[in-house]
Amino acid sequence: MMLMTGLDPARIAKFSDEQLGSLLRVNGGEQQQLFALARERRRMAGRDKVLLRGVIEVSNNCQKKCDYCAMNCRGSIPRYRMEAGMILDIARHIRDMGITTVFIQSGQDPLCRSIMEEVIPAIRDEMGAEVLLCIGEKPRGEYQRYFDLGARAYILKFETSDSALYNRVAHGSLEARLQCFRDLKEIGYHVGTGNIIGLPGQTFQTMLDDIRLAMKLDPHFVSSAPFIPNQGTSYEEYPCGDLNYTLNTMAIWRIALGGDRLIPTVSALEKLRQDGQLMGLQAGANVMTINFTPNDCRKNYAIYTKQRFIVSLEHALRTIERAGLEPIMDRRSVAA
Repeated sequence: MMLMTGLDPARIAKFSDEQLGSLLRVNGGEQQQLFALARERRRMAGRDKVLLRGVIEVSNNCQKKCDYCAMNCRGSIPRYRMEAGMILDIARHIRDMGITTVFIQSGQDPLCRSIMEEVIPAIRDEMGAEVLLCIGEKPRGEYQRYFDLGARAYILKFETSDSALYNRVAHGSLEARLQCFRDLKEIGYHVGTGNIIGLPGQTFQTMLDDIRLAMKLDPHFVSSAPFIPNQGTSYEEYPCGDLNYTLNTMAIWRIALGGDRLIPTVSALEKLRQDGQLMGLQAGANVMTINFTPNDCRKNYAIYTKQRFIVSLEHALRTIERAGLEPIMDRRSVAA
């Protein structure tokens, strides 16, 4: 498919499956045209600087039974849950490094609620940092409580648009997850979502449906991540997700959802291929997440694989520079 000049959100929204599929399959020179258009959309929206987020993986306890994740409730990994004081110490370090978004991530752990109620206002009010949560499906009232305490952003990936596949791999309801997304958006959060490319059982049609679902949900930020087989799961012998499909999905979302959205270049891209995160920035991404989880906890946060790629601040800054971009940092904090 020859990419057409002036490809815009309105046109992508009206694409047939055949047209959208041709766009998702592009490689070589046509892929570079797609990426260039995604970067231009990003530039025109004033989003060419890269937002840095500092993640703290506060608990690997999880209620869910997702077959692709070693942290599922049936897994045998050593479990941990950080205390509030440790989380706040790490958050202060993140803020001192000039990073203004503290990203709190965990398995779906109901015993984290009191911890969240302590750390969210301290990070927001005392440190002046934004609080981004990725802690799973919760009752609407719990989402409201965290919002009232100062959290303003939340990530809840739909993983796959195929409800039968979601039920098979996650042993839950996709509609219930999407209702959580709607609850978060109605409360006032900036909500992020996204999919996994190469999830066992996924078809090419599913990937097209994933693109359309994200467009329908109209999230504030969106990510696509390649499937990485995880040791200790029933999917550990499956192949990794396709890099090109992942990058092309990111670029299509950048164009279809507009240049103002936040799109991360995830660490799994770097696990899949050296310079994978650089390729993500070249495909239109503008967010990188630096890992500040202490080593003794991080080794048991088996979200992708035991040998997952850990993003350091040095790696992120070097990658951003190579992409010809600049990071968003509070230089006053760094200087202090």
